[in-house]
Amino acid sequence: MTARAAARRRAEPASPGGGERLVTVAGNGTAGCAGDGRPAPEGQLAFPADVAVGGGSVFIADHANHRVRRIDGSGVLTTVAGDGLRGFAGDGSEAVRARLGFPSALAVDADGGVFIADEMNHRVRRIDPSGVIGTVAGDGSRGGDGDGGPAGRARLDAPCALAVDGAGTLYVGEAGGSRVRRIDGDGVISTVVAASGRSTDPGTADAGAAFLPAGLATDGAGRLYIADPVGRRVLLLDTDGTLGVQAGPPDGSDCATTVDWGAPCAVALDAEGALHVADMTGHRVWRLAGGPARVVAGPEPAAGAGGVGAAAGAGAAADPGAGDPLAYPCGLAVDPAGRLLVADNFHHRIAALPLAAPPSPAAGPEPEPGPGPGTEPGPGTEPGPGPEPGPEPETGTEPGPERQAEPGPEPGPGPEPGPEGQAGPEPEAPRETGPVPGRGPGTTQGGGEGDGATAPAARLLVRQEVGVEVPRSGSELLHVRVSSTDAWAPGRVEHRFTAPTGLVFDGRATCAYYRVDGSVIAAPEPAAAVGEGGRSLSVTDEPRLNTPGNPAAALVYTLGVRALPDAGPGRYTDGRAVIAGQPGTRLRASVLGDEED
Repeated sequence: MTARAAARRRAEPASPGGGERLVTVAGNGTAGCAGDGRPAPEGQLAFPADVAVGGGSVFIADHANHRVRRIDGSGVLTTVAGDGLRGFAGDGSEAVRARLGFPSALAVDADGGVFIADEMNHRVRRIDPSGVIGTVAGDGSRGGDGDGGPAGRARLDAPCALAVDGAGTLYVGEAGGSRVRRIDGDGVISTVVAASGRSTDPGTADAGAAFLPAGLATDGAGRLYIADPVGRRVLLLDTDGTLGVQAGPPDGSDCATTVDWGAPCAVALDAEGALHVADMTGHRVWRLAGGPARVVAGPEPAAGAGGVGAAAGAGAAADPGAGDPLAYPCGLAVDPAGRLLVADNFHHRIAALPLAAPPSPAAGPEPEPGPGPGTEPGPGTEPGPGPEPGPEPETGTEPGPERQAEPGPEPGPGPEPGPEGQAGPEPEAPRETGPVPGRGPGTTQGGGEGDGATAPAARLLVRQEVGVEVPRSGSELLHVRVSSTDAWAPGRVEHRFTAPTGLVFDGRATCAYYRVDGSVIAAPEPAAAVGEGGRSLSVTDEPRLNTPGNPAAALVYTLGVRALPDAGPGRYTDGRAVIAGQPGTRLRASVLGDEED
């Protein structure tokens, strides 16, 4: 068995009903950024937001890593855009040296160019076939003006969805602007669909007051499908500008197909014209092809267990492959081989589901899943339904010395994945309460409005999202996630971090809020100060979770680290994260020897 096949076999979820299984084609199930030059299932992703297919490759919007990754025809993972730091830079030069700000969507044109929705930079950028990046829409300031002029001079507001039709027209969905813009072949931008009151152009289709274009797809006739998680519907914009509801909840509205889903956020069409819809909060993928909608991945409708949107609509059915676990699926694509690719956001992977009938056992062994054209990462690492686990125990089997600053195990839900690409721990559930460690004394609450009231401390779950591997003298990013089901607004507080043995902090520190609907809220850059020669890092900011002004259930701090040139190879678990003075959580990292680089 090849290493690639073995890695896939470890990462595949069991098929509960003997039907089709989701196959992991990129991402080993733990959040991080590693694995370039290796088989994609052995690599690491961090909250992949979208997947796209083109030119014999699969492209991944590696959201929290501020990168675009690529799986080539041989199944090898590489980075094609982004240096891993949040920011804006690099236009006119190699895309791999550029800086991105939470890439949230991708589309590939007929020439092999890759469009990127650079969400927090309020731009759409394009990697040309030679690997050079440039801006095609948005001047970098947040807004909605510029219609009728060059797209590069217009203002965008958090672009979050992209689609390119057969004529080369680019469609852009904006989360902040609640509109869909169109950029024609001459580079002129216009608004084609908008929430009520968002456009004064009489030719713009009115999508109503509750509208967010989170996912886009076009068909061969040039019609545009729009996934709207706020309105819980899929809209269809016809070529004559008519807007209708293609599918939606059983609330009495006029729609072609009734589906009681939670938050439809991505759409893709297969070769037969069937529409596939990712239901982010229902943790499912639905198929609409005439007749009742069917679940093709995720919990079966009858199960009714799990997150928002678990109950199916009347007449809904499940395919044999239904039941395979997903956690906040948020991007879809169909590859030329007929596989449905799913950006499994909280499982930090791209998964693939064959849409054709599977071969019988007599037909021989299943072919290796090397991500060929159109492969997609599998399950992500973030929460699915169920109580939040505590800090993960350090029970991996990597060779090398184990050094802990404090003896004694920390409670956790299961073993940490090892370096061979084994499946990661079960996802956390941001909406579920449960035993959560980390009560601190008298935190000021009150939604951050400065009322000064003292309430019982919020229950926080603090955990590192990945155990990173760093070659000596190399750099990496640590992701520390803070989540809660309580309101938490302690005011301006200090967080203290201690690097694992052999590593030092390099002063990079960013943060972002993650909402349950999958959107990202820009967070002000925290103040960071390195101490003890890089051994410690102090980060000061004003975090807010689950408050009226910031309905986010999780905050992720991204910290830059560097391995010392003389660091001893091994796995170290003696780093610490102390958030707002609450009990500390262990940080871990592996230093690779020269033979492992």
